[in-house]
Amino acid sequence: MNVERFINARKALGMSQAELCEGICTQATLSKFESSGRTPAVRILVQLCARLGLKLDDVFPINQPAKLEVHHILDTAEFKLITSEYESPLADLDGISFDHLSDEGKMQYFFIKGYLTALTDEPISDSLYYFNMILNDLDNEHRTIYSQLAYTGSGVAYSRNNENEKAEFYFQKVFDDLQKLLLNSNKAIWRALNMIYYTAEYYNRIGDYKTSDGLLNYGYDVCSDKRVTYYIAKICFLRAQNLKARNGDEAQIIEELNDAKAFSRLNHNYKLIEKIESFEEQSV
Repeated sequence: MNVERFINARKALGMSQAELCEGICTQATLSKFESSGRTPAVRILVQLCARLGLKLDDVFPINQPAKLEVHHILDTAEFKLITSEYESPLADLDGISFDHLSDEGKMQYFFIKGYLTALTDEPISDSLYYFNMILNDLDNEHRTIYSQLAYTGSGVAYSRNNENEKAEFYFQKVFDDLQKLLLNSNKAIWRALNMIYYTAEYYNRIGDYKTSDGLLNYGYDVCSDKRVTYYIAKICFLRAQNLKARNGDEAQIIEELNDAKAFSRLNHNYKLIEKIESFEEQSV
C-alpha cells in the first residue's frame, strides 16, 4: 500500500482527516490507515481516493514491479540533477512509458525533463513546454510542489536565455513561497534545496550577491538541520563565487572552496570538483 501517496494527496489539498472522512467513515478508521497502513473496507477506500482525485491503483497498485521500476528511474534522474550528470538521465527518461505513470509521476517526469533541457542549454521553448504541462495542465490550480519546481525551472530557462525580466518574475514567485515548503521527507528536502539554490544562482548571475548569500545561508542551514549533504558542496562553491565577485577575504574563499571539494568527494560529485578546480585555476 502506498499510504504516503494517499497522505501527500490529502495534505496537498489542505484537507484534515475529519474533512476527508466526513460522510464516508470514522476518523479513527482513516487515522489507523494513515498511521499503520491498516486497510479499510474497499468501498471506503474507493470513496476516500475519489475525494482526493486518486485512483485505487495509485495507493494499491496492481502493476507493482513495473511501477516500481519507473519510479526508480525517475528518482535516480532527479538525484542526478544534484550531481550535474545530465546525459544518462535524459536517455533513461526517453525509455519511460507514460502508461505506467500516475499524474504525480507525469509531473515528476516533466519537472526533470524541463530542468535537464534548461541546464543543457536546449531551446527555451522545449523547457517551457515541459513546465507548462505542469502549470497549465496537471497542476493548473498550483496545489503541489511541482508548480513551485516549474516556476524555478522557468526562471532558470529564462535566465540562461538572458531574459532577466521574465526570470525575475518566476524567481520572485518562488521566493515568496519558500517559507511555506514542507520539509517532511528527503525528497521534499532535495526539492526545497533545488529551489533555494537555483534562485540564489540567479541572483548571483545578476550581481545581487547579498540576496544570493542570504538564500545560500538559508539553504546551508536546511542542510545542517535536516542532516543532508548533497547540496552543501554547491552552496559552498556558489558562496565562494559571490565572495570572489565582491573581492572578499581570500582566506574565506579558500575555506569555502575546500569545503565544497570535501563534500563533493563525499558524495561522488566529480562534475562539481572539475568546476571548482577550473575556478581555482582561473582565480590564481
